[in-house]
Amino acid sequence: MKRLRLLPFLLVPTVVLGLAACSGSGSDNASSSPSASAKTAACPPSGKDSKAIKVAGDFGGSTAPTVKFDKGLSAKAVESTTTVTGKGKKLSDGDFIKVSYSVYQAKTAEKLGSVGFDSGSPQVLSVGGTGFGDALGCATVGSRLALVGASKTLGFGTTGQIVVIADILETLKTHSTGKAQTQDTALPTVKDKSTGEPEITIPDGYAAPAKTTTEVLKAGDGDTLTDADTVFVQYTGKIIKTGKVFDSTWSKGQPASFALTGVVAGFKDGLVGQKVGSQVLIVIPGDQAYGANPPEGSGIPANADLLFVVDILAKG
Repeated sequence: MKRLRLLPFLLVPTVVLGLAACSGSGSDNASSSPSASAKTAACPPSGKDSKAIKVAGDFGGSTAPTVKFDKGLSAKAVESTTTVTGKGKKLSDGDFIKVSYSVYQAKTAEKLGSVGFDSGSPQVLSVGGTGFGDALGCATVGSRLALVGASKTLGFGTTGQIVVIADILETLKTHSTGKAQTQDTALPTVKDKSTGEPEITIPDGYAAPAKTTTEVLKAGDGDTLTDADTVFVQYTGKIIKTGKVFDSTWSKGQPASFALTGVVAGFKDGLVGQKVGSQVLIVIPGDQAYGANPPEGSGIPANADLLFVVDILAKG
């Protein structure tokens, strides 16, 4: 990657057993580092430095807000001032949210980059844990925050003190809420538990088709995925011959995020063209999955046919 750019807040460090490679989207030269929700989110106070930041522009717009502050802002502990008060739900630990943000070097007032405003899609982060997600204990959906603090404390990969302007756009469901579709009984069938976790039944003697086959189980109405997107998903993966689950975000307790540029051919083909909010069944013949070289320790036999049920929660 020749161009330094803001990485998305991928607060789920899980990788899909070699399906995925870490990736990001955005612009310019700051980066955030992964973290996971592990403790109660803090409620940073408003202070003289965060109050000194002036922000103008439409909330959640495609253009980054205009930000003005004197060079040299510095806060010993993170300060957070709400410049737009949202009327949505108060955030809770473990919530997954979509955020657009801009980042500035506090010492020089240089803009380091934006995500979701001027470039790329809004990003997903989890509330609580470490980094930026730890500074949202008092935030509500629809709010715009102006924060000042150490880059490391706020979870970004640059140095020194930074200013972050963040629009908290919405909370995300952790399972598909799309419209249920009639299932093809010739394919493996899926029934969701009350939590949204899928229960998958593979017909006796079922064999995968020669090409990857995708069935929409629930039709979402969000954005359409392209092969350049980073996706935020729940999934269960099974070995067709044995019915064994070899990987599942449900068993790990949180969704996963990964770039479609880094997944096996069948998995990418099954997701490209699908809409956010959908749940899809993807049946992948062995030569379009891992072929003769499955990931070590995955429990997947060589040339195994696989299936996935994927809930598409967001894209980046």
